[in-house]
Amino acid sequence: MTTIRDIATAAGVSIGTVSNYLNDPQLVADETREKIHSKIIELDFHPSAAARSLKTRQTRRIGLVPIISPEDYRSTDPGDNAFLELLAGLNYIAAENSYSILITAAPNYAQELKTYERLIGEGQVDGLVLMGIRSQDERIEFLSQKKIPFVAYGRSDITCDYPYVDVDGASGMEMAIRYLTGLGHKKIAYITPLNGLMCTTQRWEGYIKGMAESGLPINKDYVVEGDFNQRAGQMSAHLLLDLPEPPTAIITANDICAFGAMRAVQTRGLQVGKDVSIIGFDDISLADHWQPSLTTIAQPFRKIGFALMQSLFSVISGEKVLPQIMVEPRLVIRQSTGEYSPV
Repeated sequence: MTTIRDIATAAGVSIGTVSNYLNDPQLVADETREKIHSKIIELDFHPSAAARSLKTRQTRRIGLVPIISPEDYRSTDPGDNAFLELLAGLNYIAAENSYSILITAAPNYAQELKTYERLIGEGQVDGLVLMGIRSQDERIEFLSQKKIPFVAYGRSDITCDYPYVDVDGASGMEMAIRYLTGLGHKKIAYITPLNGLMCTTQRWEGYIKGMAESGLPINKDYVVEGDFNQRAGQMSAHLLLDLPEPPTAIITANDICAFGAMRAVQTRGLQVGKDVSIIGFDDISLADHWQPSLTTIAQPFRKIGFALMQSLFSVISGEKVLPQIMVEPRLVIRQSTGEYSPV
């Protein structure tokens, strides 16, 4: 791979002159600029972020690596407003500190760590925000070992100390179950997020605790592994509604999943909020405009974005105390839930 040194040698100039050309071309004479430019084209040189920031050793960029699979690109689901709200919060604080955000998507979990390795190896970012935290998350161990500044959106089971901002998903589930039992529901089903995610474990703990506090047994047939999309919500809801004694209320993995569950209920000629109550998780903007409007466990994504980026900057600045922030969700009650009414 061609380096800045190769360009300097080929053009007959110093490395500092090439650096000036890359970072502040007006410092370089016209004839020298043309010479360096021709060698860059001839040697097919692509300057790394590290080369462009040779003097400061800073890129002024924060990395974000979402998983976006080919199926996601083809999906007809409503847009992920949750991610956009989170991104808005992240970007606001980044811009205040004269930073930008570099989003580099990975197609699957197998490629995810390689993407982080490349970003760090090429010196493209000064820090990273991690999402979709897993129980034994190799990204946390990798970045901790490399001493790369990062903050995680979520806790894990890893023993090392690291900075995070997380939503108390267990508390949100307990809140939802208390509300449903207060409406008279006893057959409460749960369409979970994917196994392996920490939010799945934490919310499951809240489901168990909420059901126990309400004196209700957990029916294993009422617990279905789903995902964060409409198709998973629709298929899972159909499985639940096909049971000999179907549930009267369903809590879902997120709002998009809830929209799918609502569609399954409606295709059977049943009324959401009357025959079956449904609760989402997130409170994206569409939740208030869906028909019927969706009761959901709200996460303040923009504020979470603020907190994540502020925490990351405190790590970058070298503060010794690692920020660890818990955010409380709240229940937003709308039309998709109602009192249990025996047939």
